[in-house]
Amino acid sequence: MAGINVDGLSESQQQFLVESVAQLRLIGGIGEVSVAPISGAAWDSPAMIEVEVGEVSAENQARAVVETLRRVSGKYPFFEVPAAFTIRVAGETAGRFRVAGLGLYPDFVMGNFDYWRALEKALDTELTMVVFADDYDQVSHSRYIAPGYGAAARETITHVMANYETLSTLSLSQRTGGLDLAAVRDSSHEYWALPGLFASGQLPPREVFELVDALSRSFPLQENAWLGLDYYFDYPAALAAAGALVRWTDNEAALHGREVAINSAEYRDDEWPAILSAAADTAHVTGLDFGYASPEREFRFHTSPCEGTIEQTPDDELLFAALREGGAVSLERLAPGRCVPDYPQSRGGGSASGDRS
Repeated sequence: MAGINVDGLSESQQQFLVESVAQLRLIGGIGEVSVAPISGAAWDSPAMIEVEVGEVSAENQARAVVETLRRVSGKYPFFEVPAAFTIRVAGETAGRFRVAGLGLYPDFVMGNFDYWRALEKALDTELTMVVFADDYDQVSHSRYIAPGYGAAARETITHVMANYETLSTLSLSQRTGGLDLAAVRDSSHEYWALPGLFASGQLPPREVFELVDALSRSFPLQENAWLGLDYYFDYPAALAAAGALVRWTDNEAALHGREVAINSAEYRDDEWPAILSAAADTAHVTGLDFGYASPEREFRFHTSPCEGTIEQTPDDELLFAALREGGAVSLERLAPGRCVPDYPQSRGGGSASGDRS
């Protein structure tokens, strides 16, 4: 067959891709098989193999895809193998299952594939799951769960809130090894990368998704959480994007692991009511820091007590006073400004000490 039309491939990479495509097309009932050029350090590959599997036989065909690529890659030097592939189920327009790395045991890949399919069913919407394999063993990996390609910003959040109980049950079963997902359980790190939300670890509580929905009424939701998951994504535009993002981790001790960050290209006086509303919405959720940042002004509060130095400005105090005057939320265990930790100094250097609220 003709060579693969991807720039910068070595002869060995060309051979691997040509052989992989030929072998994949021999799988019974398989749909379209193609190769697309990609870029981005996250993928560690110049090319993405894309395969369509049938809706009825999706699991069997997906396993055949994984085992075929693993078998073919075994003939080539590890560093010469373009490592990324995508599986799309026929009938879906936005959902994608993507893997960066061919080193995982097939059972681990398929455990994630089954989890992706179960999540789509639970939420009644198409999703993207990206699995990043660890180069050093055949078990460790991380997975990112994100909206289907082209989904409207609030659409996935709406589906999560409407189906949260079902999703929570599925997430718990996955963590405890139910639903035949034991292969996924103890060796992976999970991230939810939705517009307006970047969460790591266990599924965030419902109130976090409700907060994202509430923030979307005051500010556009940041798309930064999607950064790197789509290989056509515009990195500079993503980094410059304005809007609201909730960061959430299941590690309560992580510094700034739970916060609302709102970026604005320019502060305007008519934006103040939206800032106040977003801050009040944030204060309703226990344990979240808040920060609005623009080139002109910043408004921040943090959870108290602060184990470090508090950076505080008149604008921080202005926001806190407005929240107190509004009286709609409890400000207990909150304080104006940003908490900056006192990192240990080298011997003889001592450590900084700041006010504690």
